[in-house]
Amino acid sequence: MSDELGSVLRRFERQPAGASVEPMTPDHERVLRSMMARFATGVTVVAARQGPLLAGMTANAIASISINPPLMMASIGQRSETHAAITSSHSFAVSVLAADQRRLADCFAQATTAAKLQRFCDAPWHEGETGSPILDGAIAYFDCRLVARHPGGDHSIFVGEIVAAGFDEAAEPLIWYGSRYRQLSAEDPG
Repeated sequence: MSDELGSVLRRFERQPAGASVEPMTPDHERVLRSMMARFATGVTVVAARQGPLLAGMTANAIASISINPPLMMASIGQRSETHAAITSSHSFAVSVLAADQRRLADCFAQATTAAKLQRFCDAPWHEGETGSPILDGAIAYFDCRLVARHPGGDHSIFVGEIVAAGFDEAAEPLIWYGSRYRQLSAEDPG
């Protein structure tokens, strides 16, 4: 085990209930990000409407919570325009990107500017049942009504009840692993 990894892991050793952990150093953050990059995820855009403007961001901190009732969560940075839009609209949509939508993933991953809010990355979209924007060409989408918001450090964990959804069974997903885009390999014949 590297000294860097050992240093980060010692930070997370079992602490007594109520004990606080020292703030992360930049070196600890870098190593922890490298470790978290070993978790392969799909690539999504989480989007919401804030008045006439559309806000969206590339995200992979998305998860199913429950099938009955149909609930999912999205962890969103508190400083982002998307966070503000979800908070004001009480809804959000998750578009799961297809392998050929890397350009959109890159655009929505950039810092928000007034032009980006007005142009919405020039992405073709349609309005979901909640009024949230859903990207055309996504391999799946989930249109959610906000039912809870929980603190999560510098993020908020938004819990949404899925009110509408759809998917394309034949499309290939955009995958993120090791801090870069990947493709699925051929299926295992066994």
